[in-house]
Amino acid sequence: MLLKKDLLERLEEKYRPMFDKVSIPDFTKCIAEFSQLHISDVSDAAIEEYLTLWAKNKYRFYQLLGNKLRVDTKIRYEANDNNTRRNMFHDLGKSYPAYVFWLKEFYDLKKNKIESCNISWNCEHTLNELFPDRTFEGTALTHFFKNYLSAPDDLVTQIGRIFENQELEAIHTISIDPVDMMLASENPYNWTSCYRLGDGGHADGTLAAMIDGSSLITYIWHAEGEFSLHNNYTFKNVRYKQMRQYISISPTMNSIHFNSVYPGKDYADDFEKQLRQIVEDLVDKDATWVKNSNSDCDREFYYGYGEFSVRYIWTKKDAVERDVWRTYSQEIVCPCGCGNYLPGSDDDIDYDDSGFTYENINNRHYCDMIDGYCAYEDCDSCPAYNRENAVCELDEDHYCEGNLYEAEEEDCFDPDESRIVHCDPEFCSNCPFYELHHQKDIDAENDERKIAEMAV
Repeated sequence: MLLKKDLLERLEEKYRPMFDKVSIPDFTKCIAEFSQLHISDVSDAAIEEYLTLWAKNKYRFYQLLGNKLRVDTKIRYEANDNNTRRNMFHDLGKSYPAYVFWLKEFYDLKKNKIESCNISWNCEHTLNELFPDRTFEGTALTHFFKNYLSAPDDLVTQIGRIFENQELEAIHTISIDPVDMMLASENPYNWTSCYRLGDGGHADGTLAAMIDGSSLITYIWHAEGEFSLHNNYTFKNVRYKQMRQYISISPTMNSIHFNSVYPGKDYADDFEKQLRQIVEDLVDKDATWVKNSNSDCDREFYYGYGEFSVRYIWTKKDAVERDVWRTYSQEIVCPCGCGNYLPGSDDDIDYDDSGFTYENINNRHYCDMIDGYCAYEDCDSCPAYNRENAVCELDEDHYCEGNLYEAEEEDCFDPDESRIVHCDPEFCSNCPFYELHHQKDIDAENDERKIAEMAV
């Protein structure tokens, strides 16, 4: 595994303080899960390239954050949605493991009242078995835990607060920490994302955001602790992200692109404005920020997926120049050390279930004909190639120059199975080559007719 002291010796001095705050072992665990390689097979050279790119490209944000990798801000927000309640029940289960199974059974209650429509059949069956002469429909959940489960007063109080608090208190974090960014979509709660490590999908966008020159993550959390990454790697102290949001800041620092808050759902405009303001104030608290469709932010390489739009850009009101910038601006070298760069998962590329490595790209050859990565193992099975190189059944040395899309409709050409165009008078009538052969057929028929007439 790459040693921090060896990397520091090869870095410019100004970047070294950043690395004092980075856990290379934890970051390597993330890359191992991302690539599905054994941790000993992850290339030290690849880890060094990722972290070197991160340091150089994120240095301006390191300065913006006050020479820190992340900045925390206390936040109060209205959130009585079911996802938030589930997260809070989950955290209570961590503190009171003896009651975790009961807490999970009541995840979906919308208020401090037991209702059969919001509990599972298994829970209802268990209640009937334990308390056969008691109906709990309409009973306060706090009353149930206190009087029937003999739960501690503190647990009962905290359950009540989950339903009573219209306004929750948590911490909002802006981060460029490499491990934080790699674990942006990892959490012990019930939400997932195609940016999760080890699940295929678009997890390459996670690493692309970490090494580029414009992306940061923000997230809301109120608990932290030990975390197991898909039961493969353990982290001693991870913040449990209730929701996260990628942001991208233009090189001029005059514009900010705010990606959607995730997990995806309808958030109140005031809440999203509250999240934006924390970032805007950090960048320039004296500026007035307005929604601006004039600037443009998009991906350089097609890692992740296309969630960038002018509709999500906020710009300083007095900014004169139009901002145009690109996220995911660095190619990702393969984690195995082969030296190849990964094409984007959103660029008609399929990675198999073994993780993001160059070897695991199902179709990795570049095709000049389509100016992109081909989705077929060989040219003979590619419709585009077959269509451009189709030959006439009359003579396979003669390439068909007709409208092969029309030929497909006439069922005389199947680009998925054959490069042979089956002649059809309607389709081939304007082809000189067809006319030549067709005339030979006519002459042969005439000769046969004359011979038959002479015999008579």
